Formats: sequence, structure tokens, C-alpha cells
Amino acid sequence: MAKIKCIVLTAILGLGISAMASANQPIYKWKDDKGNIKYTQTKPPHGVSYETINQRVSDSKPISERGNEQSAESTNNMTDAQDEVIARQEAQKKSIEAQNKEIARKNCTIAKNNLEVLQSRTRVQIEENGERRMLTDTEREERLKQARENVKKYCEDGK
Repeated sequence: MAKIKCIVLTAILGLGISAMASANQPIYKWKDDKGNIKYTQTKPPHGVSYETINQRVSDSKPISERGNEQSAESTNNMTDAQDEVIARQEAQKKSIEAQNKEIARKNCTIAKNNLEVLQSRTRVQIEENGERRMLTDTEREERLKQARENVKKYCEDGK
């Protein structure tokens, strides 16, 4: 019976504190090391579980709205879930970076091979629309220029 009176008294005190608090600031409900329930506008000491009571001032809604309360367990679960999301995002980022490096490496190899062929041969044969033909000198010079640009673009050392 004494516990019920204590809980009711604590709830009444909590509502009184909520009414006096600034409308835009949350109220933190937590227990101290002696088991006493505390209501504060500042977060409790690190490692102490708490509930957040968000306030909303309106003609049609109560001052203290407890729809967003979080127990320590739900807060920890949210933190764990956020950590998992961040870890997944970091893993995806590393995977994409590795894939991009591999693509750049392959593009570099292709660009170097194209440059080598265009530099070492005066007559270069290509296939267009299923037909083979020789590049004109002008086409060869344009492709040499593009191959040099691709080597600079895809190869880190530019060589």
C-alpha cells in the first residue's frame, strides 16, 4: 500500500514538474542509485536508464505527452539497431570502394592496352557494325588522344 502511495505521489509530482517546465524541453524520468524516481530537464548521469517525456502545449492536448517514452531497454535496442545500420552502411561503403577500385584497375589496363596498340602500329584495324575496316590517320590520332586521356583518368600514376 505504501508503494502505491509513493507511486501516485511521484506521478503527481512528475505532472507538476512537467507543467512548470519549458514547453520545448523534454523531461527525463530516471531512478537514482537509491531507487528514488527523479524528474529533470537535464539528462541523467551516463549509464543510468531513463525515459524521455516530450511536452506539447496545445488547447486540445495535455502538457505532458508520454507517447514517446522510452525505457532503458528500448533505448538500448534503438542504439543497437542504429549501430547495426551504421555497420551495414560501412560494410557496403567498403564493398563499393573495392568494386570501384577493381573497375578502375580494369579500365586502366584497357586504356594502357589501347594506347600501346595505337602507338606501336601505324595501321589499326577495327570492327564496326560487324565489318572490319582500317582507321584513317585522323581517326587514329583522335583515338590516341582519347587513349592518353583514359590512361590519365583511370591509372593513378598516369603511366
